[in-house]
Amino acid sequence: MFKKIVFLLTFILFCTVCFSTVRADEAEDLNNKITEYTQKLNELGTAKNTLANQIKILTSQYELTLLKISQTENSIKSFEKEINNLTIEIDKLNGQLNELSSLYVLQIIQNYKLQKNIPPFTFLFSSRLNNFLEQYKYVANVQKASQNSLINMETIRSNYDAQKTAKTKKQQEMETLQKTLASQKITLNNQKAAKDQLLTATKNDEKIYQQKLADAQRQLSSLKNFSSGAGGESCIAANQPTGSDGNFYSQRDGLWCNQIINNSSDKTDTIGRIGCAISSYAIVLAKKGQRISPSAIAADPSNFDSISRVLINKLQGNSQRYSSSKVDSELKAGRYVIAELSAFYGTHFVVIISGNSGNYKIHDPWFGPDQNLNDHYSTGRIISIRIMW
Repeated sequence: MFKKIVFLLTFILFCTVCFSTVRADEAEDLNNKITEYTQKLNELGTAKNTLANQIKILTSQYELTLLKISQTENSIKSFEKEINNLTIEIDKLNGQLNELSSLYVLQIIQNYKLQKNIPPFTFLFSSRLNNFLEQYKYVANVQKASQNSLINMETIRSNYDAQKTAKTKKQQEMETLQKTLASQKITLNNQKAAKDQLLTATKNDEKIYQQKLADAQRQLSSLKNFSSGAGGESCIAANQPTGSDGNFYSQRDGLWCNQIINNSSDKTDTIGRIGCAISSYAIVLAKKGQRISPSAIAADPSNFDSISRVLINKLQGNSQRYSSSKVDSELKAGRYVIAELSAFYGTHFVVIISGNSGNYKIHDPWFGPDQNLNDHYSTGRIISIRIMW
């Protein structure tokens, strides 16, 4: 029987070690693959900008996100197991401490009663005295042993109090991981959509891709020309006023003016320099009840055109000719309109927030909130509009 128990314990220990080794190997394999795909993306980023290469980049990004999702899910499972084990051990210890405490109190009571039962001059009757002393010695020994056990268990309880703190910390870390997982899944869906959008827009044709790339580069160059004509980045103080409606964002706000858009390799691609479209998009989102700063938009790759990489994809594919009646209709319905303007030596994006028949009030990411359109531009300079509802 003893041999069977030893064998069983040995088998369980062996399986546990094997399982832990497998999990460790899986984690190492995931880390190696993530490193491999990250390196691959870096190499693709420096390769020639072709449609085939862009598709490889999007595919690699998708695969990398899948790997990171698996890594996050494994971490969550590990945390769940650790938290569950801690809970079981803590509950078990509390039960043992409560049981021992009750026993210890009972023994103190018994010892007290024994002392109260000593009759006067007991020491004169040797037979009764010997019996009493034996009982007393027995209870005293048991009580001493229980007291030592209680002290040891209290030490263990103190240690487990630290583990309870660790458990709380692990729970908080797991909640963070769960939020990360949710964000990664959204990114995964966006990456798939970006690839589908690219294939649809280019019809999987290299000539169409190069034409769209040239168009995007021209627009990007035009945005840079605007900022040059308007006086460069000209970053201003942080936390700029949000306008009469509370929805305005300035591209020049010191909080994000120098932030690189979409981790661009061109360090001049900052929000302060070419972030008028990003800021206009943030203003419209704010009007719709979604508070997302230009900084947060600029940091999320899924927001950007897969061709230009620094221009908002939702603005690129949503262009239509300017019509005052169309703008007036949108404003009357309580909706903002993004306008692309010819300004200085390039193009510029602003948000029309009120007015009619060409007399419009705008939120201008460069000049500020609640500006009169005709003070800086004119309806004749409106190249196109974007309806983002």
